[in-house]
Amino acid sequence: MLALQLTVFILLFYGTCGFSRSFFYLFNHCNPPEELVGKFCATLLDNDVNDDGIVDGNDVAIDTLPYNYDEDLCVTDLWEVVTRWSCRYGFSEEYGRYMYRFFDVNGDGRATADDFGAFNMTNADFLMMQYTRFKNPYCGDTKNRVSPLDKRQCDEVDKLKPEDIKCPNYIRL
Repeated sequence: MLALQLTVFILLFYGTCGFSRSFFYLFNHCNPPEELVGKFCATLLDNDVNDDGIVDGNDVAIDTLPYNYDEDLCVTDLWEVVTRWSCRYGFSEEYGRYMYRFFDVNGDGRATADDFGAFNMTNADFLMMQYTRFKNPYCGDTKNRVSPLDKRQCDEVDKLKPEDIKCPNYIRL
């Protein structure tokens, strides 16, 4: 009986005190880059799947496979995007919700492979798009600077210049 009580206590405590994210990160290999440029580079690394210097609709559709937390490979839900963007890249949950609209391009409430068909850009353009999207429309809106994480990352992006956004040569793991 004591073991059951301790189990219930641990589940309630960790689930309500914000520690559940720590356990999720531990079990889902969450290790986001610390610096913002690293976050942008991680998105590039994940999205140029075939390493051809071009991020296209096929690359992006394949990149969404690790977003699959509910075993439905055909649809990427909002919560899966939020989880992936906060876990893998280290952005806020608010930014994950913001990014979902770029996954559900046709606005039907379901992000599917059909949403990524027309996507095609060089790695340099993709990287610059990540920086510009975060700096201007997201951080440019003061309501997106409320959470401590967003405030810190928006302050960091304010100090960056386009020429600062470079990824070192990387080895695909």
